[in-house]
Amino acid sequence: MEVIKSFEEGAGQSGDILTGGKEKAPLKVGVLTCGYFEYWRMYPTLKATVEGDLKVVCDRIAKEYPGAVFSGMVDTLDSAAEAGKRLKKEDVDVVLLVYGTYTADFITLTALDYVAEKPLIIFSTQPHADVDKNGDYEGSLRNSAVIGIAQLTGTLRKMKRDYKIVVGHLHDERAYEVIGQYMSGRKAVKELHESNIGIIGHVFRGMYDIELSKTFFKSTFGVNIIQIQSSHLLDVWAEVTEEEAEKETKKLLDRFKRKNVTELDVKRAMRLAIAMQRLAEKFSLDAMCFLDQHFVQRQVLTSARMGASLLMERTGMSVNCEGDLGGLVTMMLMRSISGRAALMGEWGEYDTATNSIFVIGHGIGTPDMAKSEEEILLTRTPEEWGFEGAGCNYELIMKPGKATIAHIMEGPEGYRLLVSKAESIEFPRLSFDELHAVLKVQKPVNEYLEEVFDFGVSHHCIVTLGDVAEELKNVGKALGIKVFEV
Repeated sequence: MEVIKSFEEGAGQSGDILTGGKEKAPLKVGVLTCGYFEYWRMYPTLKATVEGDLKVVCDRIAKEYPGAVFSGMVDTLDSAAEAGKRLKKEDVDVVLLVYGTYTADFITLTALDYVAEKPLIIFSTQPHADVDKNGDYEGSLRNSAVIGIAQLTGTLRKMKRDYKIVVGHLHDERAYEVIGQYMSGRKAVKELHESNIGIIGHVFRGMYDIELSKTFFKSTFGVNIIQIQSSHLLDVWAEVTEEEAEKETKKLLDRFKRKNVTELDVKRAMRLAIAMQRLAEKFSLDAMCFLDQHFVQRQVLTSARMGASLLMERTGMSVNCEGDLGGLVTMMLMRSISGRAALMGEWGEYDTATNSIFVIGHGIGTPDMAKSEEEILLTRTPEEWGFEGAGCNYELIMKPGKATIAHIMEGPEGYRLLVSKAESIEFPRLSFDELHAVLKVQKPVNEYLEEVFDFGVSHHCIVTLGDVAEELKNVGKALGIKVFEV
């Protein structure tokens, strides 16, 4: 009989880690489409017209969210009960409510009560952007959803039931963009839940800004924290062969130019990189946080920075350092929303000439953050914590484009989320032996920093290319944490 052991004992299949990790599942959207039975007898052609209108929305949702569940026309109490039961049985993650005409709220609530715990987004729509000057009363009923939505929102607020409202016509791209931002935020929260975060080491001494309770962290974000001993990493590292390290070294040297590093420096970094990926696979990790300063660096004669960068590029994981779990979850959320790896940086200098913040990286990033791979150098690890050699790191500057700065941290009221829109601007890459970014902000940079520091933030900040501010604000609302936008 097989004896089940803990992962702490190095078991191939352990009793305290889910074999294979978390099952990945797409966001399942339930679409509740409503009309009013009373109108069909008054205007015999109206129902078919309204069903055609609702089909426009349903086709768009079906294309963007495969596996969506559709109620069909909900226009009576019986059809409402049947629709509600179906959405509950299918265990949808989000309910999108769309009115084709005015609908009495007792009909809608009958369906919604079956999925009352699910987040609700209400799409108040109409066939055209403008009033038809040649319209008649039947046409006004076709456009009467706004009456029902107004009634329903008043009822839901009285009942203290939350919802997100979107208003737009059937072909309104802005409306679908807002719906998409909401769905992306919900998808990110779903993907976060039950994810495995492996921690190697501890919070860097004295960084009280990023210290937190893992119990409350689990309660808020739903992640599993797996404390991995440094010895686990070193055991895996010891099994990496010289041939394996040399093969990966050649691939990296063929790909990038280098400065301040020898082939031996790169090979040491690649040996550790292979070990980090094997460790992540062994423990079914979705993200990793490491502290390699002092102990690990002295054992493996390099830093973990290149290993972390390659993990993010090759597996889609998020990786950061110094015990910053709030920053790591921010990176995971950004990755889920944008599909891109995020940069963990630190608030650096400011530049009044460009009204920008200079963000200093931690050596962890993916090559697609730069304009091109030709502009990236393999270079030394600029901070040396007692190891022999130069380490290995990317030197790159973030390419121009829309960007978002964010970070999750603890505050006096619980967890809080900083969100800030920015623009990564054209700027010469500094001879810096490090990743960096120059981010233009939307108010005078001195005032911007005063506002950020007045709120109270971590010395770390997470940056991603692209504008994901609205999605992150939706995440904050979904998680019940305070959002501060600057």
